[in-house]
Amino acid sequence: MTWLARRRDPLLVECLIFLSFGAPIAMLGAGWPEARHLFGQSGGALAWPASLYGIGRLVTAPSSLPILRRWHIRRANGVLGAVLAASAVAVALTRSFPVLCAAFAVIGLTSGCLDALGNRFQTVVRSVGSAGLMFGSFGVGATLGPVLVAVTSWTPAFLVAAVVAAVAAASAARRSVGWPDALQQAEPPHGDHSRLTVPRWVVALSLSLFAIYCGIEVTTGNWGATYLEGHRGVSGSVAAWAMSGFWAGMTLGRLGLGLVSGPGRPLTARRTLVFSGILATVVYVAIPLVPAPVAIALFGVAGVSLAAMFPTLISTTADRVGVGATGRVMGWQLVSANLFELVLSAVVGVAVNVIGTGASAVVLAGLSIVGLPLLLKSTSLHAADGVEQPEMTAAAPGTC
Repeated sequence: MTWLARRRDPLLVECLIFLSFGAPIAMLGAGWPEARHLFGQSGGALAWPASLYGIGRLVTAPSSLPILRRWHIRRANGVLGAVLAASAVAVALTRSFPVLCAAFAVIGLTSGCLDALGNRFQTVVRSVGSAGLMFGSFGVGATLGPVLVAVTSWTPAFLVAAVVAAVAAASAARRSVGWPDALQQAEPPHGDHSRLTVPRWVVALSLSLFAIYCGIEVTTGNWGATYLEGHRGVSGSVAAWAMSGFWAGMTLGRLGLGLVSGPGRPLTARRTLVFSGILATVVYVAIPLVPAPVAIALFGVAGVSLAAMFPTLISTTADRVGVGATGRVMGWQLVSANLFELVLSAVVGVAVNVIGTGASAVVLAGLSIVGLPLLLKSTSLHAADGVEQPEMTAAAPGTC
């Protein structure tokens, strides 16, 4: 592809957008052990901006179609990117905790909208390769953000994040970008809305898996650095690097998923879930017990262990509940994950303030232990409608 064609490619814009909103929330968790002193707050106060961010994401998750009915995606992404950049500047410069919380609430609202628009873009282009690049870019942002905090400090790191968001906004707003016309078309018709015939316990099991494993992922990202610095005595810089390792493990694990899982590959979808669940349980139980240097390294392994969970659970939804119920149950799964993440952030925040910074590791170990038998049970389910489902395949490498 020529340089001019690359500049007109909306996929590159979406990749930059996803990178830009992947960084701030990872930077919050990694930088909080040091930055909390700037705001005169305890370690547990991290629950406030993290929860407000999560609420914002939850509220705006289904926003793509309402936005696109009013604005062209060019304008929507440009405006939202500018708001994201302004919010990052506010986080960098303020020393008021209420302003910090408000800024992260806006970052959550904005990120939810940008995420929804990106998902809408993928439903139109229908390219597995481009989806891999776009979602992988979020992981790159979440990986580089803590590194930025580690090598600089809170203020310059968030100012750099603001510049990246501004560049993404400017790129999205260019009229030369060839956004698909179908993005502005009306919502496609919904499928069958007949009453669900799936057993309630099966639906509850599926929702629980998303809640537990998405909760583990988010809680690790938000509280891992606080645990390492406050409970294990490592420096803030080392704790930030450990969080970068966690997100790097997550990103590389998802990019490499296609090499080991799928038709003709060493791991089927079910084996991927079993292997990931066992590895995650071993890692999270070990983190509170092993020496600090080993615990730091295990955070990277934790990222790898969780990498396959979300995409594989999504792809095997029909195996659990049947093809006819997949659309509705998939939506409930995402809501379940978001709601549990919010509740868990509050619970961990209270536990850290009451018990100490080691509480987060105990919560994570407990969740991994509870989740494993549920995960193993889910892999034995076969939907009653008898429709054979193809094995999951990960996003193939794409080209721009």
